[in-house]
Amino acid sequence: MWYMDSSAIIKLIKPEKETAALIKKLPPTLITSRISRVEVARTIAKHEPDLLNVAYDILADIQMIPVEDSIITIAENLPQHIDLRSLDSLHIASALAIRNALKGIITYDKEMARAGIALGFNTMSPGMK
Repeated sequence: MWYMDSSAIIKLIKPEKETAALIKKLPPTLITSRISRVEVARTIAKHEPDLLNVAYDILADIQMIPVEDSIITIAENLPQHIDLRSLDSLHIASALAIRNALKGIITYDKEMARAGIALGFNTMSPGMK
């Protein structure tokens, strides 16, 4: 199972230059944080409102990790060298909470990829140069 953040999920909804490479490498089982639903829906509603139903269909196929107190505690206590914005900290905390079940993280956010690598995760950004 791979953790996929909202930057990658959006590429499945609104084709971008990396979309073909992502689809080619897409693992069969994906999981994300519940916050991805909000991030993706708000981004698509703002920039591509006609794709909102597609967004919800894609999100329905991805397992969701609830944002529980334990996830928030992990995010609050990330090591000092992990420099992420709040929502990205919740993504990394969600991945850390299920680390043993994950093969890695799929993201197109450079800071998130660096944090994932620093925390020992395999990271993947297919098609990104």
